[in-house]
Amino acid sequence: MIYPARGLLKWWLERTRWAGVAIPPFGAWIEPAHLNNERLVRHETRHLEQAREMGVLKWYVLYAWFTLRHGYRDNPLEVDARAAEGT
Repeated sequence: MIYPARGLLKWWLERTRWAGVAIPPFGAWIEPAHLNNERLVRHETRHLEQAREMGVLKWYVLYAWFTLRHGYRDNPLEVDARAAEGT
């Protein structure tokens, strides 16, 4: 599920300059100004699908490991989510 970010989460997204964040298995939150951004919605939805496919705990562990090993941009889970943006 995709939700508009509110309260503390909205504040955090504004401070980090992120437009959205997926928090499996609970959903993904997107800055209200970006809710119509279909590419962003597909990106965050893909993260939720990744977590469902591999299991939530494994997703978090791999996400952290890949970020440490490859950096945020080249994290294979981010690369996959970016690829899903254009479909």
